[in-house]
Amino acid sequence: MPEDYFSFTQRMFDARKAQEKPEALKGIRVLDLSHMIFGPIAAKFLAQFGAEVIKVEVPYQGDHWRGATYWGKYWKHSNPLWNFINHSKYFVAIDVKKPKGKELILKLAEKSDVVIENFTSGTVEAWGIGYTQVRKKNPGVIYAGLSTFGQYGPFRFFPGWDLLAQGASGMLSLTGHPETDRFFKIPDFYGDFLPGFFAGMMIMMALHHRLKTGEGQYLDACQAEILMRGLFHFTYQSVTKDELGRTGNMDPAAAPSGIFKTRDQKFIALAIATDKQFEHLCEAMDRTDLLDDERFKKAFTRLKKENATHLQKIVNVWVRSKDEKELVETAKQYGFPLSPVMDDLQICQDEWRRDRGSVLLHDDEMYKKLALAGPLAMLSKTPARIKWLTRPLGYHNRYIFKKLLKLSEKEIKALEKEGVVGYWDYRVGQRPPVYYDMGKDRIFNYEGSEEH
Repeated sequence: MPEDYFSFTQRMFDARKAQEKPEALKGIRVLDLSHMIFGPIAAKFLAQFGAEVIKVEVPYQGDHWRGATYWGKYWKHSNPLWNFINHSKYFVAIDVKKPKGKELILKLAEKSDVVIENFTSGTVEAWGIGYTQVRKKNPGVIYAGLSTFGQYGPFRFFPGWDLLAQGASGMLSLTGHPETDRFFKIPDFYGDFLPGFFAGMMIMMALHHRLKTGEGQYLDACQAEILMRGLFHFTYQSVTKDELGRTGNMDPAAAPSGIFKTRDQKFIALAIATDKQFEHLCEAMDRTDLLDDERFKKAFTRLKKENATHLQKIVNVWVRSKDEKELVETAKQYGFPLSPVMDDLQICQDEWRRDRGSVLLHDDEMYKKLALAGPLAMLSKTPARIKWLTRPLGYHNRYIFKKLLKLSEKEIKALEKEGVVGYWDYRVGQRPPVYYDMGKDRIFNYEGSEEH
């Protein structure tokens, strides 16, 4: 009997087989000079698909995000979100402000296909490791400058991050409910994460161009502009001369729609886009009388604001009379779109997502088991994977300096003594877990270095 389609797709994308397949970006080296979230997410995206990503940090300080965490909660002396953002990378600690440190970074850049930075525009150029300096040594480099406001223009020197990008993009102006003056930040660091993935895709396009032409190039990835591309309200307003306005929990292209509270104090999301779906919903609610109402017969008239609001009130009363599970089963039975509103813990523990590999329980040599998001996209031949979780500050110094730059143990120790390269101090986020014996770690002690 021939294999059915869904068995075929499940077999093709089986997350358990990922380690047996080749990596799409194997052989691509990325020098990650970025910090916090925006840049590191772009680099992680490439690391998941096989790129060798070398993350550079300041000795005895590290990326500020190592020590930052939600509400002061840490896990095994690390920030859990740091592991989510920076897994599968190599970690070296070099002080760029020392001439020999800048020289080391330029040598790494010379041997890299991609360089990523996300400091305030012009900062890395002032340090002597910007695009104009790197391209002299590596003309084919793909150099990605990531910033909130871009590499030129009136706001180029403004510091920025997630919330400022959300504001400057126009995104925040659409949050909240109609006829209120309250706006809502989209959690959590959406203005970093989404642009980070887009920046990763920009780098892939540049790599493809280089493959065809041999040419490197400079990428200007601007958070505020990337977020703006996800909004259409300015286009809408330019032709309708009418503000889209804030729509709260309603979908302005579907009626009825919204987020509704159930009898058992949970929430469901519902959006009815077609006449057939509306018919099925009315049958489920035992309100087929609505199908004869001229206000609701067709999707076009249902989308009038007053009609959509009236339908939302009707649906709200019905949802409040049902439990979440009952509503989900009713939607399946009658055939209309409805989804439970799931929280992080539910998603983390969801068997379907675990089976698909969109949530992975990674068993790490140093930190043991941690649930992480799987790949952004599923490829049947070259799937993404998680190689390891993050590592202490400077953990890969010897591995990278000896293997890639051919430095000797004597040379590395001299650089340590001068403060050019270094490791961690005892602050949470930098150091290894207390139970882990660094003296026996073969990578940290690559080629026989002494325990630190």
